[in-house]
Amino acid sequence: MDRLIHTALNSLQIVKDNSFLRSNNLANSAVPGYRADYHVKTAGTAFYDNYESHITRGLSITDDTNLFNQAPGGLDETGNEFDVAIKDEGYFITQSALGPSFSRRGDFSLNQSKQLINGSNAVMLSDQLQPITVPPYRKIDFTGAGEIIIEPLGSDPGTRQSIGFLGMAKPTSAIKKFPDGEIRYADGSTVVPTEGVEIVNKYLEMSNVNLMEELVTSIEEQRIFEINLKLVKAAEDIDRSGASLMKMPT
Repeated sequence: MDRLIHTALNSLQIVKDNSFLRSNNLANSAVPGYRADYHVKTAGTAFYDNYESHITRGLSITDDTNLFNQAPGGLDETGNEFDVAIKDEGYFITQSALGPSFSRRGDFSLNQSKQLINGSNAVMLSDQLQPITVPPYRKIDFTGAGEIIIEPLGSDPGTRQSIGFLGMAKPTSAIKKFPDGEIRYADGSTVVPTEGVEIVNKYLEMSNVNLMEELVTSIEEQRIFEINLKLVKAAEDIDRSGASLMKMPT
């Protein structure tokens, strides 16, 4: 009986965790470049038997790898010179509190220090892993290879000045989304730029959240939650019935 109850309770906990992920995906569905989290992976329920007691402990086994969907999102033409999208595979490199991280977010702007940042205020790094400072300009352009070219303010019309390259990379080993929300190598390796990443200017990559799938799965998990609640109630009724049979007649 304990095994039935613990299995049902662990299933309820997993459904609760999955609901949190679904809600987070739906809340970020309009964020450029957002990568949808997958549901919690579980290996089932383990039982620890204390042989000196009748008590059985049930433990939920989960695979805490923070898996996320790496498929590209759709491209939306914006006409904004600061909007950049990666074609196919690859990531921009941004600065986070724990070092360089991967990001697909390309809605760029400048902060007060004239450093290039994305929509979440993360500082964009160059191919030398340094912040990119943009001098005063009349026009700015991002080439397909990630080179940043400006027409300096006060220069002759048509003057083109390169101020560096965007730091970009194709991951060379497994990556994961960490609790701080940043994407880095799963083994803790340092993120470094690589070649072969192409971008398009004046486009934004949308999130890869599938709204219909998220909504349908939320409804399915609600049904699973209700079923497991009924299992807990059934286990309680069976336990009470057994206890009543064991009572001494009066």
